[in-house]
Amino acid sequence: MRLVIVGGVAAGTKAASRARRLDPEMEVTVYQEEPEPSISECGLPYFLSGIVERREQLVARTPEKFAQKDIEVLVRHRVERIDASARKLIVHDLSAGRTFEDTYDRLVVATGARAVLPPIPGSNLQGVFELRFLTDADRIRSYAETYSPEKATIVGGGYIGLEVAENLCSLGIEVSLIEGQDRVALAYGPEVSESVEAELESHGVNIFTGEKVDAFTGEDRVRGVRFGNTELETDLVIVGVGIRPNVELASEAGAEIGRTGALLVDKHMKTNVPEIWAAGDCVETTDLTSGEPAWFPLGDTANQMGRVAGTNATTGEDTLEFPGTLGTGIFKVFDLGVGKTGLSEQAAADAGFETVGASLSTYDRAAYYPGAEKVFLKLIADRATGRLLGAEAAGSSSDKLIDICATALWGGLSYPDLVNIDLAYSPPYGPALSPVIQVATILSGKFERAKEGVRASE
Repeated sequence: MRLVIVGGVAAGTKAASRARRLDPEMEVTVYQEEPEPSISECGLPYFLSGIVERREQLVARTPEKFAQKDIEVLVRHRVERIDASARKLIVHDLSAGRTFEDTYDRLVVATGARAVLPPIPGSNLQGVFELRFLTDADRIRSYAETYSPEKATIVGGGYIGLEVAENLCSLGIEVSLIEGQDRVALAYGPEVSESVEAELESHGVNIFTGEKVDAFTGEDRVRGVRFGNTELETDLVIVGVGIRPNVELASEAGAEIGRTGALLVDKHMKTNVPEIWAAGDCVETTDLTSGEPAWFPLGDTANQMGRVAGTNATTGEDTLEFPGTLGTGIFKVFDLGVGKTGLSEQAAADAGFETVGASLSTYDRAAYYPGAEKVFLKLIADRATGRLLGAEAAGSSSDKLIDICATALWGGLSYPDLVNIDLAYSPPYGPALSPVIQVATILSGKFERAKEGVRASE
């Protein structure tokens, strides 16, 4: 039995490792276009600044390590076509410049996602980069070492753009950030966006929101960014306006595309094409809060999908299910931790919910204890049932609070459950009543007033 996996990083290598554990005799081959099969993409911004000192620290496993487990990993190999009827692959060896044919009995597609580079004039200038793979980070670092940029511009105010802003600032570079919408961190509510913008500005980042980049200017190298009536001087540009799922290879083989533009799979990660499974950033899943199709390109989610796809592709049966996800995420921008789980108020409204929200800025531990810091927490509940729909946090201990709320969402808890939830307390670790309990109590008051005929405010 021969299992071939197209794509590495998180989902693909997890599927390969799972297959080897379940079946020591199965022939397992992974094709990966990039030079490294298994990297930590989330660490790339920190490699730019040198917080992560060596690129090897971001390489989880090499082809040689996989070979020790009898998994063949062929890097710099691009699968160009899948012939599903004949169960054949056309593969191009990028290093040798040759094309060859391979066969499979079962196939896992883990082609991931690619960075979006808008068609902006000047995008081909030296010094304009996207950041998706370790090779991108290599090129940025090499460029910075060669030209010592003093000013950098980031296009896009999402996770990557915000993390890169922090890391470039740590190198002493003057950073400007341009966002096309009216605020950064659009996955969050306006309160969190305001906190993020304030944190950026307090560290000297110039923020331009509601602006569309018209052109990158310069001769051979980028020297400026033009938008509206403004042209910023810049020596380096990093574009982080989003990513898109790589679905073309599987789609051309007959795999269906879902509503989000990613590959459509069932709960067993199986596509509609016989003997082909798919996992990771190229795949659509279910938002467990709304029940709607969703696309969450997150490393932990890709790992979990890869485990399911690898298991089922190995057994040939519907052994495991991937239930869906809450879209839980967190990032750091300078000294501010920012996290979320479930739906924002806008996303909840788009999904047809009428919501009640409550928020509070409070201390992350007993206020009298040395080192106590402020944290903002917002809870969003369904007006009809009281069920928790989402949570957002900004500040110290955001990870802890969001993990509590993600667990509550997973368990289908409502605000009364959170009012009485039993959480650990000690002055060095938290206030007597966790911020989760405090905000849930505010929610409780709003629902009680609504029962008495006074409409709960948002």
